[in-house]
Amino acid sequence: MPMPGSIKHAQIDKARSNVMLMVTVATVVVVFCLMSTKALLGQASYQRRVINTRHAGLHQLQANVTAAGQLVTQYDQVFEGNNPTNLIGGQNTQSSNATPPNGDNARIVLDALPSKYDFPALLTSVNYILNKNAVASAVITGNDDTATSNSSSSTNPQPVPIQLTVSGSASYAAIKNLISDFEQSIRPFDITNLQLGGSENSMTVSFNATTYYQPAKSLDLTTKEIK
Repeated sequence: MPMPGSIKHAQIDKARSNVMLMVTVATVVVVFCLMSTKALLGQASYQRRVINTRHAGLHQLQANVTAAGQLVTQYDQVFEGNNPTNLIGGQNTQSSNATPPNGDNARIVLDALPSKYDFPALLTSVNYILNKNAVASAVITGNDDTATSNSSSSTNPQPVPIQLTVSGSASYAAIKNLISDFEQSIRPFDITNLQLGGSENSMTVSFNATTYYQPAKSLDLTTKEIK
């Protein structure tokens, strides 16, 4: 027959085992709940960032649609209008034989700032203006930087200057028309350091001119990872 003390010890040990088991189970449950709560909170935070990013993208898309509509309206007003005068004061015509300052506005805008550095084409354009005004002994000087120029497209292209020096001789009236043609040229020219000499019928002219080209603009399309 077991002793009363042995029975009490057995009961105490059993109670201790039950308590330890309950504590262990409770600890596991608490840890599981904490980990689950952390995971759920992290998932909720991620979903919130996704939703906020989608809302921001939607607002940007709506702004882009509005801007596109305004651009179409402005394009129609400038390029599809029936105004007989173009942007630089010449005749608004789509004729392939039109010479500056005549021509349609779309062609003027495209030709105003070439996207590629083309020094020979620039000399051809300047020589055309000189010949048009019967400038004799015309000389065009400048550095051909084709080897070092950078015509690569970028997200923020800037005009790149090209320096020229032009000289020749003509009558005063012809030189006056020459300067006017440079001012009304589709391609912009900044004339500096203008020097004139001689008489009204035979006058020499020399000036420095700065024109430009601008590399094409590229769209920087990126993806964003939401963490």
